[in-house]
Amino acid sequence: MEEKYQDDRQAEAAVGGEQAAEAETGCDRGEIKDGAAALDAKNRELDESNNRLLRLQADFDNFRRRSQKEKEELSQVVAGEVFRELLPVLDNFERALAAPGEDAAQVRTGVAMIYRQFGAIMERFGVTPIAAVGCQFDPARHEAVLRVEDAAQPDGQVVEELQKGYEINGRVLRASMVKVVGNS
Repeated sequence: MEEKYQDDRQAEAAVGGEQAAEAETGCDRGEIKDGAAALDAKNRELDESNNRLLRLQADFDNFRRRSQKEKEELSQVVAGEVFRELLPVLDNFERALAAPGEDAAQVRTGVAMIYRQFGAIMERFGVTPIAAVGCQFDPARHEAVLRVEDAAQPDGQVVEELQKGYEINGRVLRASMVKVVGNS
């Protein structure tokens, strides 16, 4: 009987301890379990969000690498296309150099034909010469290498082109080297 009495006292003490803990924290055991479950759910959400972020970062890195590779491949394709168009010009130069005993007029005619062929290829790729002689000097399109005085011409007028300049689709590839009037 004494033993039963001790068990009852321990049970009362345990219940009393729980009641004391509830009184101290203001929460009962169910609320604590609910809070722990909510915390676990939030931790799982956080883990899922972190995993999604890591996958997105990996996807972006893959996209960046793939884009760089495609850009390099496209550049090689474009260069190949340009040189494929230029190969007939090279062939014509080789034929002209291999031709036996032609006079200067025939060589000049052949070179003029090759020059026109080359110009047509450049035009197909959007490469055009920059207008220079008779134009006002434009530092974005012209490079002044000589300056001359000429009272008959206005200041800044381009009077001679020493080396042709070219642009591709409106963007300067090489500026024209020009002689410009400077009367002051």
